[in-house]
Amino acid sequence: MTTEDEQQVIKYTITRLLANREHSLHELSLKLRQRNFNHDLVQEWLEKFSQADIQSELRYAEMLARSRINKGSGELGLIKEFKQHKISQEIITRVLKDLEPDWFELALQALAKKNVGRGINDAKEQQKYYRFLLQRGFSAEQIHYAIQSLKD
Repeated sequence: MTTEDEQQVIKYTITRLLANREHSLHELSLKLRQRNFNHDLVQEWLEKFSQADIQSELRYAEMLARSRINKGSGELGLIKEFKQHKISQEIITRVLKDLEPDWFELALQALAKKNVGRGINDAKEQQKYYRFLLQRGFSAEQIHYAIQSLKD
C-alpha cells in the first residue's frame, strides 16, 4: 500500500470510529496501531482531527463522565478511568467542575438501588455495602454518609 493510500485508509478509519461515538486520542491511537498503520501517519492524522475539533478530549471526557455517573460510578473510579484513557489532569478537573455532581448523593443513590431500601441491619451487611461502594469508586467519607443515611 502506498503512503497516499495508507493516509486515505487512516483518515477513513478515524472518521468511521468517530462517527459511532467520541474516542480519546489514546483510544484511537491504540485502535489504529492494532491495524498496523504507520505510527507517524497515524499521529499526523490524529493531530489534524484534533485541531479541526473533530476529535476532542474534552467532549470525550464529558461523555465518559456522564455515562459513568449515570451508571453509579464514584469520583475516584471516574478519575481512575480518565487516567487509563490518558486524559490530562486539566481536562479531568474542568469536566468534574462543570458537571458538579453531588458524590454523596450519588453514593446514597447507588446504595439505595442495590439495597432496595431495606436498611442496613448488621456489621456484616454494612461491610458488604462498604465494599460495593468502594469498588464503584466512592471515597470513604461518601460511603460513610450513604451507609449512615440508610441506617437512620
